[in-house]
Amino acid sequence: MDTEILSMVNLRKEYYDVVAVNDVNLGIRQGDIFGLIGPNGAGKTSLLRMLATAMEPTGGCMRFGGVDIWEDPVAYRMVMGFMPDFFQLYNTLTTREVLLYFGMAHKLSWRTRARRADEVLALIGLADKADSLARGLSRGMVQRLGLGRALLHQPRLLLLDEPASGLDPLGRKQLFDVLGEAHAQGTTIVISSHILGELSDVCNSVGIMHHGKFLAAGPTAEIIGKIMPKRRITLALTTPPQAAIGVLESWTGAGDVQVEGPRVRFLFDGADADLSRLNAALVGAGVGVALIEETRTGLQELYLAITERQGHATAS
Repeated sequence: MDTEILSMVNLRKEYYDVVAVNDVNLGIRQGDIFGLIGPNGAGKTSLLRMLATAMEPTGGCMRFGGVDIWEDPVAYRMVMGFMPDFFQLYNTLTTREVLLYFGMAHKLSWRTRARRADEVLALIGLADKADSLARGLSRGMVQRLGLGRALLHQPRLLLLDEPASGLDPLGRKQLFDVLGEAHAQGTTIVISSHILGELSDVCNSVGIMHHGKFLAAGPTAEIIGKIMPKRRITLALTTPPQAAIGVLESWTGAGDVQVEGPRVRFLFDGADADLSRLNAALVGAGVGVALIEETRTGLQELYLAITERQGHATAS
């Protein structure tokens, strides 16, 4: 969808003489999974806390569905879910009681919150822990319960600050599986994380923050196309690489040729039709091509490329 559901206009947050969020202008589309990435101190948590109405901005405005969030923050909180980086559960309650309590806070009827508690426990994989005290849960279970708490009232917008922090690979997979289910049900998600490899698999839009500003923001494919337009191609060969190197070094659009055993990697500036012509030229030169594979640029590579470019611009 192209409908903008969340927008920020000249959004700013200052802590005395420190500018944490520096006049940010950003729109997030309905149905997006928006990855918010950047180093510690970039302003990600301050931005998310403002979007969650946990903190008022110093300046600027935020709109949800075209309406200023601070005109009626209570109504906005009824359609927004927030999972901060650090949160507390009521450890003397069972997992089901935790959800029932927050369902009451969201003014759900008893029947609705009872139904939703059971649905969410199944969604986050804790149905068998419904009667277990929250204080006895593992770290991964606590994270999933925190996510379930944010999803309980079926929010249209979900804000997550480092939700996978401290989780092992299995715990992260379980958490991202739950996010996939929520997104499939129509929830727009804004997620901050340092685990860029996993964000690459789920985010269709991204914002890269540095010193309170966005260095780049928008659909991930568009940003990659602007910042890193060349494709990364790998050839798996059944013949020695010398002939392949000769063709590639003379081919317009191919560059940065590297040999790694039976594989040759290079950057390619061209469409699929151009790549097919290159393959034909390789075969015509006697090169045994067993496989042509394109490596998708992930957020890790994109982040490094953008911050490196920013570093060069600052130095000059």
